[in-house]
Amino acid sequence: MIKYFKAFYKRANYFFLKKIPSHRCIFNIKVDTNKINYFLELKNVKDKKNFLWFGNWDDKKIDLSNYRKYSPSYNSVFQIYKENINYKQSEEYKIKLNLINDGKKSGRGKNLEELNNYFLSLDIIKNSLKKFGYKSQIELNNFEKANDEIGVVIGKNWELIKLQDKFGGTHRFALSKIFNINRVVISVKAMHHTLFEKNDIKKILSTDNEEVIKTFLKEKINRYL
Repeated sequence: MIKYFKAFYKRANYFFLKKIPSHRCIFNIKVDTNKINYFLELKNVKDKKNFLWFGNWDDKKIDLSNYRKYSPSYNSVFQIYKENINYKQSEEYKIKLNLINDGKKSGRGKNLEELNNYFLSLDIIKNSLKKFGYKSQIELNNFEKANDEIGVVIGKNWELIKLQDKFGGTHRFALSKIFNINRVVISVKAMHHTLFEKNDIKKILSTDNEEVIKTFLKEKINRYL
């Protein structure tokens, strides 16, 4: 009986609300770094709990060459490792320092020492990338952060679109671009609904096994990338 109600709920959620819960579908996959050529501003992000995104949100994507103007995190990595600016003079550091001084959450530490240590830790990431290439959280045994990779969504033309910060991996992505790391791991947070045929939706709704869903999605995306 419980299994029946679960199946009914999943189908009703899709047919009436056009939703497939993202937590059942988010998957990670390794891709060529140069496949990521666009980013999407946070203001254009759709429902983060829905893996299917409807509408023309992907038409609002912006060329990656402009990303530094929109992301202090991305810009600061280039300032530090491309332009040799001291990390304390980087855009993100100054923003986070002001937040700490104002008693607000910075996302990079609760105090000046933690903030400094965070930026110093970027050297560890840089050295690891240069020596070993991009390692996934699973490969690094960070299982509790399995989906903390470079957050992307996939547009209707199968373009990989980097999400503007707060979705993981911005510093690692910037370092990979600077040091010519050819392959990176992305975490696909959502896909345009037009990429799915009726049989695809049926297959996703017909199973409770999330690994089966993720394997199916990986195979699907590999056919187009």
